[in-house]
Amino acid sequence: MSLVFIAGKDISSPKAKDSSLGEGVRYTSIADPSEFIDLYETKTSVSLDTLAVSNESRLYTPISTRGTAPSGSHILFIVTVETKDTDEARDEFHRCCEEEHVPLLSKVPGFFRARRYKLESFAGTSTKPHGFIAIYEVESPAFMKEQGLLDSVSTAWYQKVSEEVVVDKSKGLWALQN
Repeated sequence: MSLVFIAGKDISSPKAKDSSLGEGVRYTSIADPSEFIDLYETKTSVSLDTLAVSNESRLYTPISTRGTAPSGSHILFIVTVETKDTDEARDEFHRCCEEEHVPLLSKVPGFFRARRYKLESFAGTSTKPHGFIAIYEVESPAFMKEQGLLDSVSTAWYQKVSEEVVVDKSKGLWALQN
């Protein structure tokens, strides 16, 4: 299932109007409540150029999912990553995530689900977004202080990949908009 990600800086912006998208879910930035993202999961092919939005939009294809979707209130911890542009670097990054990092995260109290995606296309910005996105669904911002999270980013393998393979990274916390 593909993911359409739309980001904006005006919370009053309407959601995308495209029948192939269905109903999206809006989240607001915990750091800056005027910023939002709308997430749409779709099984059909989507052209970002046809979406009726003036905001940045991205189309991602799934890499992996681990865990169970939350049934109620939750927070998104979103990390975007750009790796070195070699197959070997990308393979090492994905192996580390799949074999060590996400399994460790899945044991942390307050963890619901991790979804990882690869960027396929983007529109509404002249700057290419990072090539990969991880969406961690967690119970609350307190998750960020859990020792298990700190342990998952402190392993020798994770540190090696971060230093030798990852070129750039961004992260943020997002709250479900009611």
